[in-house]
Amino acid sequence: MSEQQQPRTLLVVDDHELVRVGLRQVIAQRFADRFHVEEAHSLEQALSFLERHADEVFLLLLDLNLGDARGLSGLKLLGRLYPRLRVAIVSGTHDARVREEALAHGALGYFCKTGDTRDLSGLLDTIERAAAPGAAGPGAARGAGLPSAPLNNRQIQVLELLLSGLDNRAIAAETGLALGSVKNCVSAIFLSFNVRSRAELIGRFS
Repeated sequence: MSEQQQPRTLLVVDDHELVRVGLRQVIAQRFADRFHVEEAHSLEQALSFLERHADEVFLLLLDLNLGDARGLSGLKLLGRLYPRLRVAIVSGTHDARVREEALAHGALGYFCKTGDTRDLSGLLDTIERAAAPGAAGPGAARGAGLPSAPLNNRQIQVLELLLSGLDNRAIAAETGLALGSVKNCVSAIFLSFNVRSRAELIGRFS
């Protein structure tokens, strides 16, 4: 694949507009017009963008605490749906254990939003490596588990819990949803992934 065919989009996923704007400005100062920077304020919006443009994205910068995804759930779901997508974490969480877990789940790097020059330099160096010709491979190809239609916030939340092995009652307790609402979400998820059971759904991501 030639340099012209390389994925040329960087996707910033953070629910704080000031953070997204700040990252965009810092990236523009370092890399000028070498690639496009796109933004998403939620995991749902990021997944909707990837549904249409996954093969263009060479790196996704992910906040760990979004309105519709907390902790490592967003990273794990992205890894299941897009196993070849490169993801780096940009988080306000200062926790060595979380950092180690993120890296163990495939994050390309873990950087804190502290303004620390070492974190900023490391982030920019990571972007540089990911954007290098050949570094991103053939791009963020669709995973075998991609749904036939984008999932909404509630369905994404229920999907994460389904993949964790929770039954409907446990999901209702975890999310605060009525049991009937959980059943409706599960049915919609099964339909979207064209599966008939939990076992078959989990098998799509194994």
